[in-house]
Amino acid sequence: MSAPLLSIADLKVRIRGNPQARLLRGVSLSIDRGETLAVVGESGCGKSLTSLAVMGLLPDGLEKSGGVIRFDGADLPVTDNEAMRKVRGRRIGMVFQEPMAALNPVFSIGDQVAEVIHEHEAVSHAAAMARVVDLLTQVQLPEPARIIHEYPHRLSGGQRQRVVIAMALACRPDLLIADEPTTALDVTVQAQIMRLLHDLQDDMGIAILLITHNLGLVAQMADRVAVMYAGRKVEEATTRMLFAAPQHPYTRGLLAATPRPGRRRPGEPPLTEIPGVVPAITEMPSGCRFRPRCMLASDICALEDPPFVDGVACHRAVSRELVP
Repeated sequence: MSAPLLSIADLKVRIRGNPQARLLRGVSLSIDRGETLAVVGESGCGKSLTSLAVMGLLPDGLEKSGGVIRFDGADLPVTDNEAMRKVRGRRIGMVFQEPMAALNPVFSIGDQVAEVIHEHEAVSHAAAMARVVDLLTQVQLPEPARIIHEYPHRLSGGQRQRVVIAMALACRPDLLIADEPTTALDVTVQAQIMRLLHDLQDDMGIAILLITHNLGLVAQMADRVAVMYAGRKVEEATTRMLFAAPQHPYTRGLLAATPRPGRRRPGEPPLTEIPGVVPAITEMPSGCRFRPRCMLASDICALEDPPFVDGVACHRAVSRELVP
């Protein structure tokens, strides 16, 4: 059996100079070539931070304090910015959350996409621009020969997102990290963007790490799902198994909070919410971090953080008390 394309083992990230302020607490994930792994959870659970750690783009003041990140069989030099410049864009592409923030307003679309190509390949400007037109065609933008001369503010949100995808795919990477790729887009455009990513994956054979709040997208796109809470993975399963028989109370809460128009049972409330909020890094509870919000919490949950066993980190699930 071949090794995973991307393997993250026991990844830890903390605030520099404060060992107790742990933002990621031993995250382990893997993704195979051509596979889609979705990482889900509420805002603040560590999804985007995990992807930034993989790209070597941690914000100032944060540092990787433990763990190993391997890509295509070799350690990824995430703390060496010059070495990572050879990987970013060429081997690993990333679609950031907000396309307007990811594009420079003073440069044309063509120049911005071509810059990715020039960074990694010795090609003429004319050849790079011809590639850009092909890329914009590939992401289904109309009139690509015209759009290369446009500026970001002249495009719609969906068009800008397609440009960001084109930039991420410019050098045909092996892995695409898509961080909330449909944020702020209407439902119709969301569907178009996800269909586009699916078609591009089939065509190019890339792996996709999909970070999202949208469980509907997860059901359509992902092969496997990892659920994160308060900087830790609390459950992982195939998409089919996770939706059919979620094991962690947090996962069950996320699924219950998903709108299901026309599919509610008689007497069922229109929407269920998980009480409380993700705890601040300075106010983490003892034991299981989800304990204050969990309807199934017991004494042991306050004493120790549950180990990750058989795809779930939950004392009740481990002891077989949590049944579908």
